[in-house]
Amino acid sequence: MNFLRILFPSPFKIHRLVEVLSIFLFLLFCGLSIYKFGKFLPEFINDSPWILLAQIVVLLLISYITADFFSGFVHFLGDSFGNENTPYIGPAFIFPFRDHHVDPKGITRHDFVETNGNNCLVSLPILLYCFFAPIEAGVFPWGRTFWIFVLIGIFFTNQIHKWAHQDNPTRFIRFMQRKRWILSPEHHQVHHTRPYDTYFCITTGWLNPILHKIGFFPTIKKFVHSLLTFVRLG
Repeated sequence: MNFLRILFPSPFKIHRLVEVLSIFLFLLFCGLSIYKFGKFLPEFINDSPWILLAQIVVLLLISYITADFFSGFVHFLGDSFGNENTPYIGPAFIFPFRDHHVDPKGITRHDFVETNGNNCLVSLPILLYCFFAPIEAGVFPWGRTFWIFVLIGIFFTNQIHKWAHQDNPTRFIRFMQRKRWILSPEHHQVHHTRPYDTYFCITTGWLNPILHKIGFFPTIKKFVHSLLTFVRLG
């Protein structure tokens, strides 16, 4: 019996191994990508170091905002469509979103792997492309650097979300939350107020008031439902 368990581990154990491997590969190729792209910097620094620095700062800011948007969009999809029985993605991706509303503090009991594994898994294809795709000589890879920064922001998203639910995060984390550099508990509480249909962004939450004001997510939801209805009738 034990032999069979070794040969055929449970899906949860398999997914745990996938998460561990995903985190390892994500951190490895993030580090290698930063090193690889960093080697291009010296030839640009001599020309205009201050312009280059400004470009990097702007790129970091835009990347961080983009990560916030993606965190909200994926969160919205997980809350709004399918269920835990949906093939392939239900147990691993949709169930955590739904269960989180039943047990908001549950995320604080997740270890590092369970908190961050799925984000690393879905980010790996883009990260591997950014690393292995050829780079044109004499041109700094701004596009790929942007995506590396976005993926790093996505990597931290679930950890930031976890901190927003902790009763006593560290003093440094509370400082970051008060400055709104990361998601704060007070801001995130809006999402955890019935009917749980707004303020989906969980990296910084900067985009939440804007997306709420323009009705972005309700519009997307209505469009998808209309499309599905049209397909069924067709």
